[in-house]
Amino acid sequence: MPSLLACLLLLALTSPTLWLIRPHRFRLAGVSAALPPLAVTIWQITQLGPTAAGDFTAERYAWAPQVGLEIALRLDGLALFFGLIVTGIGAAVAFYTHYYFENEEEQGRFYGLLFLFMTAMLGLVWSDNLLTLFVFWEGTSITSYLLIAFKYQYPDAKEGGRRAFIVTGMGGLALLAGVLLLGMAAGDYSISGIIATPGLTDSPLYPAALILVLIGAFTKSAQFPFHFWLPGAMAAPTPASAYLHSATMVKAGVFLLARLHPALSGTSLWFWTLLITGGVTMLLGAVSALRYYDLKAVLAYATVSQLGILVMLLAFDSSLAYKAVIVGILGHALYKGPLFLIAGIVDHATGSRDLRRLAGLARAMPWVAVAAGLAALSMAGIPPTLGFLAKETLLDAWLHADNLNQGGAMLGLTASALTGALFVAIALMLMWDAFFRAQAPADEPAAVHHAPSLAFTAAPLILVLTGSAIPFMLGSLNKLLFTAPVSAIAGEPTEVKLALWHGFTPVLMISLTAIAAGTGLFFVRSAIRKVLRRLPAELNGVVIFNQINDAVYGLANWVTRHIQGATMSSQAAITFTAAVVALIAAFTRISPATRIVIDWSQSPLAPETIIALLLIMAAIVTVRVPSRLGAIISLGVVGVMVTLFFIFFSAPDLALTQLLIEVLTVVLLVLVFFRIKPDNLPDISTARQVRNLLVAGSVGIAGFMLVLLSSGIQMGDSISSYFLYNAIPLGHGANVVNVILVDFRGFDTLGEIVVLATAALGGFALLRAPRLTSLRRRFLARHPELDTDTDADKGEGRA
Repeated sequence: MPSLLACLLLLALTSPTLWLIRPHRFRLAGVSAALPPLAVTIWQITQLGPTAAGDFTAERYAWAPQVGLEIALRLDGLALFFGLIVTGIGAAVAFYTHYYFENEEEQGRFYGLLFLFMTAMLGLVWSDNLLTLFVFWEGTSITSYLLIAFKYQYPDAKEGGRRAFIVTGMGGLALLAGVLLLGMAAGDYSISGIIATPGLTDSPLYPAALILVLIGAFTKSAQFPFHFWLPGAMAAPTPASAYLHSATMVKAGVFLLARLHPALSGTSLWFWTLLITGGVTMLLGAVSALRYYDLKAVLAYATVSQLGILVMLLAFDSSLAYKAVIVGILGHALYKGPLFLIAGIVDHATGSRDLRRLAGLARAMPWVAVAAGLAALSMAGIPPTLGFLAKETLLDAWLHADNLNQGGAMLGLTASALTGALFVAIALMLMWDAFFRAQAPADEPAAVHHAPSLAFTAAPLILVLTGSAIPFMLGSLNKLLFTAPVSAIAGEPTEVKLALWHGFTPVLMISLTAIAAGTGLFFVRSAIRKVLRRLPAELNGVVIFNQINDAVYGLANWVTRHIQGATMSSQAAITFTAAVVALIAAFTRISPATRIVIDWSQSPLAPETIIALLLIMAAIVTVRVPSRLGAIISLGVVGVMVTLFFIFFSAPDLALTQLLIEVLTVVLLVLVFFRIKPDNLPDISTARQVRNLLVAGSVGIAGFMLVLLSSGIQMGDSISSYFLYNAIPLGHGANVVNVILVDFRGFDTLGEIVVLATAALGGFALLRAPRLTSLRRRFLARHPELDTDTDADKGEGRA
């Protein structure tokens, strides 16, 4: 049986393979690309039976066990459910991508990024460790940014990618803090361990941890007020929009809330935060969808609304709500994914996604119209579609909420009924305007330049037919597909008995009323659009985001002008002052009861005293001597005295290093000042001299206190003893200093290497600048569309 890690590695290795083979040259590249995710999907299908019976697959691989970090994977009901969506729809999108890009050379790069994202998303839903989950979480953020900004030549793509990355990136930082607090509260970073921890909601860390986790989930799943990034992300190629923004990435936040539901739910903070946030998002997204004409923008705002519905449902502790969440996730993936793919086909065939320019496409693209019609029926919740089943379970959850949550349930019922009506209007608008009306209202209607092939249409057709078949297979799927994920959210075994028909119930009456109301809204959609377009621009989150962004850039520019634009001495004074303030803040946290134990019996020897006096005298000479060469020489004397201290205290390696640094420093300073024209020393005002004296004195006193405290306060066993005793058994080296640098403090050494490498690259770039400028000019001559320099800039460059 293949392991979970092997499945992840298969998808990860597919990424560079497809990138390198240049798949646009091969006719069957779409089939080849779909095979790896399809194989993982088939394997997951074989796990449905054991998972439904209560079994699960778990794998753990040590990574950094000292800090609780391990690659922990667990395939339970919820992970399997989301994994099937990730790889199943991923296979369809991979097949579709080949026909979408046709013969474009960028197809390979897109496949590479798509499979990297698929790997990260699958790892996220399979993770059983919060730290591992966070790593995959950030992987989805980075790869989604690259996919959204794939057409980086266009400003909309760059701006959409940047906006999505900033919002989800800030949410990721909040999630990291929340994850760390959760691990501290539970004493365990494994998700299964956290869920099993009793009384987690009583921890004093719970409120802060919950708020931080919710911020991470809300930013990822485009919840108000972070919803604005999702419509802007529609600048991505359509396969990315269909995959990321209907079935996978935007569901990551919902998945996280569902996964942690047994551990974090049941409090007023959880209930009201999710209920209000989800409700506002649901209504705002549905109303906004009617405002736009672009197919992908309409679908994006409808997705925002659906995500709000799912978040609202997760506020409740009810098996009916859990069922509605699972059915809603599956239904949305199997109708919204095809609709996005169809939008790409329409754009590919006509060159437009503007509903004002589209009409009568059903005649030229009948199979596309069939797929779009089935998907739209499911979106509208028309019987007997999967969307209808999802809407029925949603309304049933509101009507049968327990007495404690009746108020919230009534709010949810009202908002869901309104949203259901809006979804009907949106579905009718998409179908009628694009496929069935006789004539488009625009002066220049879009014509079908070439009808899509059946292979191009296959992916949305397969997905929508799969969704259409599920309601008729509930007898076997209730236990096989739905019971395990519902039980995972509930935290206990829960029986699921979904049915397509329950008779003429209040739920059905509300559903039919919503369909009738939505039909009415469809006929007055033009008037609704006029009203919506008169609303203040500030209601659009993009406007507020841009204002905040401009304010941050303004602050950064001000700080740069007043700090980086200052003299070198002023910059050094600011840096040292900040360091002293940080040390003072640390000193104030030392308990008054702390005793500083210093052995004064060991008085310094005569040579050490002489060296110390010489060091002090050389330092005074350095700051007082009027000659620059004299200052350099006295500075070298200071370094030599420090080297002698290292020798007296049995640190030959440090002494050699210090001596080498001092020699190089003196040589470099002499060479530099030799090239500079000698001038008299500039006059320094009395105020600046006083400032320099205060800063230097503060740094000296703070450094003295730091050394005194660090040598006088023993918080634990000496680390030097650990190094001495473990250098050979753990580091396999007799030279303790080398073992410390390479093994015990390897990350420090790595950081130093990175600094040196970065400095070397900077020097190389400066030396190669003329050649690089010449290469840039030749590149822009071949690609003038990428030249963003103005004529004025070019004139300045020539001058």
